[in-house]
Amino acid sequence: MGKRTITIKKKEPLMTKIPPQILLTFITLERNKQQSLGRQLYTQLRNALLGGMLRPGDRLPSTRDLAVELGIARNTVLHVFEQLLIEGFLSGKTGSGTFVSEGLRNLSRRSAAAIPPPEPALRQIKRPLGLNEAFGGHESSLEEIRPFQISVPLVSSFPFDTWTRLANAVHRDLHRLHLGYDDAQGYLPLREALAAHLRISRSIHCEAENILITHGSRQAIHLAAELLIGPGDACWMEEPGYNGAKSAIQRFGGKTCAIPVGEHGMDLDYAIAHYPGAKLAYVTPSHQFPLGSTLSLDARVRLLNYAAAQGMWIIEDDYDSEFRYNSRPLPALQGLDTAGNVVYLGSLSKVLFPALRLGYLVLPNRELARAFTIAKSAIDGQCNIASQAIAAQFIAGGHFSRHIRKMKLRYKSAQDELVSLLGRHLPGLVKPVPAEAGMHLVAWLHPDLDAEFLSAKAQAQGMVLHSLQRYSLGPAGNAVVLGFSGFTKKELEHGVLELKSLISDFYPLVPESEKERAQVRSPG
Repeated sequence: MGKRTITIKKKEPLMTKIPPQILLTFITLERNKQQSLGRQLYTQLRNALLGGMLRPGDRLPSTRDLAVELGIARNTVLHVFEQLLIEGFLSGKTGSGTFVSEGLRNLSRRSAAAIPPPEPALRQIKRPLGLNEAFGGHESSLEEIRPFQISVPLVSSFPFDTWTRLANAVHRDLHRLHLGYDDAQGYLPLREALAAHLRISRSIHCEAENILITHGSRQAIHLAAELLIGPGDACWMEEPGYNGAKSAIQRFGGKTCAIPVGEHGMDLDYAIAHYPGAKLAYVTPSHQFPLGSTLSLDARVRLLNYAAAQGMWIIEDDYDSEFRYNSRPLPALQGLDTAGNVVYLGSLSKVLFPALRLGYLVLPNRELARAFTIAKSAIDGQCNIASQAIAAQFIAGGHFSRHIRKMKLRYKSAQDELVSLLGRHLPGLVKPVPAEAGMHLVAWLHPDLDAEFLSAKAQAQGMVLHSLQRYSLGPAGNAVVLGFSGFTKKELEHGVLELKSLISDFYPLVPESEKERAQVRSPG
């Protein structure tokens, strides 16, 4: 008999099977509700994730398919998915799609955050809220960013892969975190990471025990106003300046005293001469909002000495100080303060992404930090522990500093592009003043144009074109504030062309020859 030849076939490698997309038949959107479509979609998906309807490993429909199924814009679905990815509920796999995060296995269904019922109609209030004046109404972070909107980071340049990796690690270890009522002062590792970062980047002298984590800078300002001033106390406010601070001062009974802002910041001579008994000064010394000037070192020392002699509090809002383009920032007032009069506040949301809603206060001593913590805990408790843990690792791992360095280059390029576009399409009509730092610039208008009128018309057409008057207690110059940070070059060009079309619609009497030769003059 001949030998039999036996052929052994090699086993083919098993291919990883991609699970089918699940059907989100439970999603129902109503177009006539006050709540935006994006907010409705986010709420329903989040409830399904926390309630167990969507389970770890489930594969969601593509953003394109879901948008078609629901009859909404794809960008709306993208914003919602990005938000849920940031929060660690979803994870993306290249070439495979979007999945429910495996980290949700560690979450108890009993920890699902209940969505509060609709609030009853507001009958009567004891204090004026002033929110419409301060913020123009609430704007959801899930809404599409509109042309020239200010203080908006370029979310598309955020390192989502890094954040997602850290978020997955945090969610895997959630059982090691304290998921009950945590310290209202904030997650200790985050406070430690912030203290180390601020010492290096802003010359701030503080320890973790001096830091209070807040739900953004607005809450920080309101806490400071609540604890530091009494009814009728005079408070120096920059003119023009941040409406959120003015609103907070007024809500807690303070008297807002408008102090002119010049090329070198707040006019201290005017402030001391007109309001010598002030109890508090609110300043944005490193990048004045909205004009962009910097309080000189001499003026900083003078302000600190005056505050020490008078027992005056200083709220230092270090607005946009991270993004300085042409020079190193001056030391923070807090780092120069030897009398313990400065309360320093900052925001992670503006640097990273708005939906993070994390800010912080640096208090002069532990006793004041304790008082602020008690005031915060009375109405709020702790900020989201998982978000704090992810942010702590992001900062401690050096990702925060790297992101700031990268975005400084991006934002400088975006500002240069906006200045160039305005010069090309609106010569003589709109004169931008390039900012030394930050995420917006001020542009002065031709005398034939009216900033208030343009602002109202732009709002009706979907643009955010704030006039300088919006930030002023008294008469302001004929200028608008233009955000550039949250947009690509293509989006900036689209916005400028929309602005050009708007001006052409309402100001047809300005001849082309005048547009080319007219010189727009800013005060001073």
